[in-house]
Amino acid sequence: MTQATSKKTEYRVTVDSPVGQKLEQIAQQFNFSVSELLENIANGQLKVVGIEINSEKISAGYIANYLIWLASQSDVEINAYKLQKLLYCAQAWHLAIYGTPLFNSDFQAWVHGPVIPDLLERYTSQFSWEPISEKVDRPQLPEQIGEFLEEVAEAYFEYDDETLERIICSEMPWLEARGNLPRDESCHAIISQKSMKKYYSARVKEATSV
Repeated sequence: MTQATSKKTEYRVTVDSPVGQKLEQIAQQFNFSVSELLENIANGQLKVVGIEINSEKISAGYIANYLIWLASQSDVEINAYKLQKLLYCAQAWHLAIYGTPLFNSDFQAWVHGPVIPDLLERYTSQFSWEPISEKVDRPQLPEQIGEFLEEVAEAYFEYDDETLERIICSEMPWLEARGNLPRDESCHAIISQKSMKKYYSARVKEATSV
């Protein structure tokens, strides 16, 4: 995969349409502005949860299956590495918008982006770098989570694995987890959910500000 040439380079994805609209809807429910909502979430004073989510029961693998199913409905190809990055984006935006993780698994800051090692191994052992061709039925998820994942898909499905790598590996959560390690050095440090929440909350606030 193509490696980023500079840690200072910024890559941005337009997410203000699906994610911004969702955030505005939530803010209206609490009679907040978007900025006030994000500040309360960032400070830990408010958790925006529209439904009860038991993240111990909704695993990263279950979310992966839903993304694979969505891709099959849209004729989008996903390999094992792109799937990892889609899962990361879903987790990060869920932390930013709702203040809680979508699932409990942690991501490690590998050279080519965030990875849940056992889940990556599951798909690379079957498909290597090729698109995942596994046929899955639509997983049964709460409606709100399904809608949320569809918004993530709308924002990110169009990007290939290398583009997603350049985007995510220029962002602070991945960079902070790796510290001063060279760009191509192996790393298994955990990308903290606190860092993901802080960074993506700021992204949403920026995208929805007038």
